[in-house]
Amino acid sequence: MSKLSEKSRCSHIFPLQDPIILQQTDGTMRKYQQLALTITAVVSLVAFLFYKHEYERLRYTLEYLDTFGQPPSNDEAAIPHCGFSTIHKVSTPPADWVQVTSDLEVYSSFFDDQKGMGEPQIRSIGAVSKSHEAPTSLDCLVWFESEDPPVHGSCSVEYAAERFHGHGTSEEDIEVIHILCSADDKRLMLSKTPYMIQFVVDGVEPSKPIFVHESDSLKSVINKSAVCIVPVESPVTSLSIVEFIAYYNVIGVDKFTTYGTVLTPLVRKLLDKYGDESGLEYEEKLFTSSKTFKLTSPVIRKVIELDCLYRHRDTHENVLVLDLNQYVILEHKPSLQDTLVVVQGNQRHKRDIATFHLSSQDVCLDKEHTKRGTIRMSQQTRMVGQIEEKGIAILRPHVLTGWNMGEKSGGPSNYQHVSAATIVVYHYGICLGNSKHEDTHHLPTKKRFVEKIEKSLLYRKWLIYQ
Repeated sequence: MSKLSEKSRCSHIFPLQDPIILQQTDGTMRKYQQLALTITAVVSLVAFLFYKHEYERLRYTLEYLDTFGQPPSNDEAAIPHCGFSTIHKVSTPPADWVQVTSDLEVYSSFFDDQKGMGEPQIRSIGAVSKSHEAPTSLDCLVWFESEDPPVHGSCSVEYAAERFHGHGTSEEDIEVIHILCSADDKRLMLSKTPYMIQFVVDGVEPSKPIFVHESDSLKSVINKSAVCIVPVESPVTSLSIVEFIAYYNVIGVDKFTTYGTVLTPLVRKLLDKYGDESGLEYEEKLFTSSKTFKLTSPVIRKVIELDCLYRHRDTHENVLVLDLNQYVILEHKPSLQDTLVVVQGNQRHKRDIATFHLSSQDVCLDKEHTKRGTIRMSQQTRMVGQIEEKGIAILRPHVLTGWNMGEKSGGPSNYQHVSAATIVVYHYGICLGNSKHEDTHHLPTKKRFVEKIEKSLLYRKWLIYQ
């Protein structure tokens, strides 16, 4: 009975597996697991690459929309837009023409504290038709900080003198003027800063208010240079602007002020993102005029030059007023400041020079060369002609504004001509339709010019964004 029970119990015990069979089973399972893991990894990698591509495409799409905005509707397609969806900061309020009378308009105003050498006043830059004299009964309303309402003041008019070897306006129908204003309460002019002004003629309704630009008198001006860019007459490419700013920044210009619609949305984005790294800043100013008050190119240049001088008088030692197709080529030194040190030599009063007059050379771009590459300096030809001075100059705001650009028999006469062997201004233009490649000889390739542009951070970033 006990044997039967023991046999019965043993019959329910499973036999032990063969070790060789167990090892084969484990190996097969391991192979299946490795295959499953491999398939999972491949699927995951494909999914990752797909979604990464979609993510990059979405990111670039959003970046494009952020830069250029939504495309215009069919009704708006015929209307040109420039920067219509771009928001950028400016360091001072925008300036634009304000009409005082049908024959008098004012562009910008500056608080001139006279450096303690005279009575503070507000100096406004304006233009008047030569067929009508500037109004004699010209008053103003001056707005001061923490003062309400505005304070009444009186104004006088003086005509801006022509800069020696500058862009003459004597044959134009418009005269550029300064309007000098001061509040009747002299204590306010000494103790508080005006921030806005309105003009009143013959007691009628005052003009629209104009912001008063306050000078940054605490900043140093030594060895700093700025460029003011005149309004463009036709649309320009982002490359042209980037090349211009990149080149001048490399030779020592740290501030760019544009007048009118010059910058494209892409260039604004580059400047906003990489301006600090490049060591430059930019500022945009409106420049339009009423339909009944037309301004010619010489008058526009003169107004911009005066505005540029007063805008930078306490922040920059040198300023240049240039078109986008004008390049100051330095023949010996790497920077503008180093070149000026050589030009001035051992003069004791180096900062007393008001203007450095530069020679210009017209450069013609032919169709055969403009199709190659992008850097214009390596692809142009020069029309045969003489080098001459055409009004381009390096201006010294601290000297010119000290003479108030019109007082004391026409301003300072301390100017200096710079040899074309040291500095020359290349003025680019389009070749005439009948010009042939054989009719011109190539300008020697300026390798240093190309190297300056290519090592600019702004230019390198443009290559990424284009």
